[in-house]
Amino acid sequence: MASVDIVIPCYNYGRFLPRSVESVLSQNVRDLRIIIIDNASTDDSVEVAQRLMRMDSRIALVRHAVNLGPHASFNEGIDLAGADYFMILCADDLLADGVLSRAIDILEVCPQAAFLLGAEGRPIIGDQEPGKQRHPSGWRLTSGHRFIERCCRTYAQDLAAYAILARTRVQKEVGHYRASLTHLDDVELALRLACEGAVVEIESPLVIKRLHADNLSEGMWQDRKFDLQERERAFESFFAREGASLPGSARLHALSKRRIGEAAYWSAASHFVRGHAGQGRALLHYAFALNPLSMLIPPIGHLYRTKGAFRRVSSVVASRLGGGA
Repeated sequence: MASVDIVIPCYNYGRFLPRSVESVLSQNVRDLRIIIIDNASTDDSVEVAQRLMRMDSRIALVRHAVNLGPHASFNEGIDLAGADYFMILCADDLLADGVLSRAIDILEVCPQAAFLLGAEGRPIIGDQEPGKQRHPSGWRLTSGHRFIERCCRTYAQDLAAYAILARTRVQKEVGHYRASLTHLDDVELALRLACEGAVVEIESPLVIKRLHADNLSEGMWQDRKFDLQERERAFESFFAREGASLPGSARLHALSKRRIGEAAYWSAASHFVRGHAGQGRALLHYAFALNPLSMLIPPIGHLYRTKGAFRRVSSVVASRLGGGA
């Protein structure tokens, strides 16, 4: 089987690190290396990593004397990678059971693919263990251009780009995560990788996310405008560089902004209905800036394209009417 490097960046996640490492070692992959990159943790992360190293020679540790930020760890991992495949796994997350060997097998029979993504899985909360989950075995191969266009149409809303299994050769050609993108650097990287080849998407999760009080960006995503603005920034970065040479790049970029604007419009409506007028106004102004036509014609098409949108609208309206009764 082909070789793989799994880089695990860690900052004060010593309590989660053993389970994260175990989820990698339990995969049915023999030619495997785990590189833990500790970003000057102040807890026992280094001691935990050293203990894990003594237990398995496939584990290596890189220590930063000062906290250089997460991008430094991501990008150092790219520089250190030397196996056929490369992946970053956050220290508080888990590889899904048995997924790695299957993902590698698929990429091995799809030489035109640059990378592989999994589906969004059910997260685990706090210290709990993931329960038994049904993992569909289906997968699809999509051309890079079609993948990019779909991301523009959906503003990458459901893209599980936090877990990318890439061909190391392609990853090194594409380069580092961009430090200028604080939160959706992974989405922008997926778009860049798609410029280099096709994309394999499996129906099962590649990684199980862990939600807990110390998640770096947990609170930020409660702000819908912030979320949408970060998506806009990711597309802006991509189309200002690698995406600029794509056929129809201007149309695709405009499409991404229009769809983000449509999402902002309906989020504004939801905030108004729920009595959050200030947030609603901010979202509406943002929607009009990205999609001026929505000042005249509500973007009804967004509701038809978005799974569960009509149900959520009905739920918000019903709860508001019920609260006012």
